[in-house]
Amino acid sequence: MVELTSPTAQAHIPDDGMIVDLSMHANKLMANQDISMDLTDEQNNRLVEYVREIERMSYSRISRRYDHWKLADRAHDVYVKADATRFREKAVIADTRAIADTVLTYLMAALGGRNPMFQLEGLNRKSRKAAAILEQVMHQQMRRTAGEARLAQHLLDCIRYGFAPTKITWDAKTNTNKITNFDPRRVFPDPRVQWGDWENLQYCVFTSTGSYDALVQTGLYPKLKSDKKYRYKMTSDQQAWEAHRWHQEEGRGLSIDPLQPNERSTGRSNSSYFSLGNARIIDEAWVKLAGYQVGMPNLDVIWLLMTVIDESLIIRMHLNPYGRQFPVVIGGLFHDSHKTYAQSLYDLLLPLHDIATWLLRSRIDNVQAAMNNLIFVDPTKVAVSDLIDRNPWGIIRSLPGQNPGDGVFIANVPDITRGHWNDIGALSEMKQRLSAASDAQQGMPTPGSDRTTAYEVQRLTQLGSQRLGVLSRIISATSIRPLVRMSIENIQDSLAYNGSIRMAADTVNETLRPMITDGYLDYDSAALQGDIEYLVVDGTLPIEPSRSPQSWLNAVQVATQSGLGMELDLKAMTLEAVRSMGISDIDRFRIPPEQLQREGPSPSQQMEIMEKMRGASVQPQEQIDREVERGNIIPMRSQQ
Repeated sequence: MVELTSPTAQAHIPDDGMIVDLSMHANKLMANQDISMDLTDEQNNRLVEYVREIERMSYSRISRRYDHWKLADRAHDVYVKADATRFREKAVIADTRAIADTVLTYLMAALGGRNPMFQLEGLNRKSRKAAAILEQVMHQQMRRTAGEARLAQHLLDCIRYGFAPTKITWDAKTNTNKITNFDPRRVFPDPRVQWGDWENLQYCVFTSTGSYDALVQTGLYPKLKSDKKYRYKMTSDQQAWEAHRWHQEEGRGLSIDPLQPNERSTGRSNSSYFSLGNARIIDEAWVKLAGYQVGMPNLDVIWLLMTVIDESLIIRMHLNPYGRQFPVVIGGLFHDSHKTYAQSLYDLLLPLHDIATWLLRSRIDNVQAAMNNLIFVDPTKVAVSDLIDRNPWGIIRSLPGQNPGDGVFIANVPDITRGHWNDIGALSEMKQRLSAASDAQQGMPTPGSDRTTAYEVQRLTQLGSQRLGVLSRIISATSIRPLVRMSIENIQDSLAYNGSIRMAADTVNETLRPMITDGYLDYDSAALQGDIEYLVVDGTLPIEPSRSPQSWLNAVQVATQSGLGMELDLKAMTLEAVRSMGISDIDRFRIPPEQLQREGPSPSQQMEIMEKMRGASVQPQEQIDREVERGNIIPMRSQQ
């Protein structure tokens, strides 16, 4: 084990407020270089202690939510102990999970169910084309990186915890955005800001675990290779920071416990490899400091990224590569800017869930008691052994001259929990009211549906969707919009090489259609620049009219009835309506030209001719003359 000087011993911050003097490293910092290998032991210890203290500050506040989150985990997982043997221990109400899944399904459809997934708009005329291309680029990146699963996890954390920290970074190796979901217990944001005011965070710390080899393979931490002693765990198991001790919590499926004694120290193994106890704790601290705090008073603010291993050593330190923002969005379900942390759906449902589970278990207890009735026996009148070891054809012996009925009394247990099923149903209905996840939205028949019209069911479902729609708009505005904005900025700033997206020209709008060559949309970083914003959407709002099939069909109908169809290409408008329905390969259904020549005009052409004839019969002479000039109408030859 490597012995290090305790950071606490030299962590006193002077009265001038300076944490550590980094002025001698200013040039390398401003050049975006890693200065971890240049730090002295004193500088290292001061900075490590600073990370520990900001993490402790956040932990002392956010850890108040851990018990709620643990209960939410168990309710969501329908948790039953693996060694449970009694039936009552296995009895858990599962409709809470069904409700959560229903809300998740709605939010996924509302926020991630479109193609392209995220709709963008240019804030000025020059950005219109860039927005159209970026839509396709981001959709391609989401497909390649399992973005749908990342989005689903983000929304699930919103539902389950009311706190969904998600990191958005740029992966230079794959030239794409990387979305990382974090367990809320592994993230420690500044607790001094109110909910939703994340742009004013002074710090945010991400905690994870990993092996030495995994860290080296990233190529980001050359300091680890500078000394062989860094291969091994650098702190004892008893020195773990308070904020890291939640790892040992049971029932969450965690395989790494930083407090587990490492095998080398216990003598169980001669090798440090493949040892759970040697898992390394990594704290990634994103901090915003005043210049005077690091010995650079000429700077108002400096954004830094520090990576600490084993709560002891800084293995990487440089300027924030994302400028003046932290690469994190924090989602929540019920927005309340007056609170530090938002409520989750499970916060509302858990009290009712617990009551319903108790009712179910008490029902099981009552049934078991009724099936095992108490028997009172007078051993002077019957053979007790016959009663203990009896079978369907057994014989119960009684003493001579005795009536067996006088020696045996069976105490029947009354069924006092018969009404619990109705109580459980009432609680389930209350949970549906709280969550707006009705039976109809869960795909289940509603009570009394045989007497309820389809319109009534549809109307009730729409009203419930409006409530969920409010939640989706809030999530879209507070977490999806910043996520998309960060992704756009990463693409615009960091795209290393040109790309290509395969698509058919007839599947895209008119903005992109001229840019497609041989079935591919080619782009470079220059074509992606501009002021672009994410369109906040939800499942209760109609989609953009130009993307709606119904809008196109209505337009065709109006043009046909008004006579405007003679001036418009109704065929092209109808094709656009079909494409907006998601049918992109409609051309493969076209009748070959040679077949059309043999069979005469197609039905659509015949309708077009008839419409022109109808229009011509009611048009004024001036309009007829104009159509003759255009060649749309051939005048009849005058009679000789």
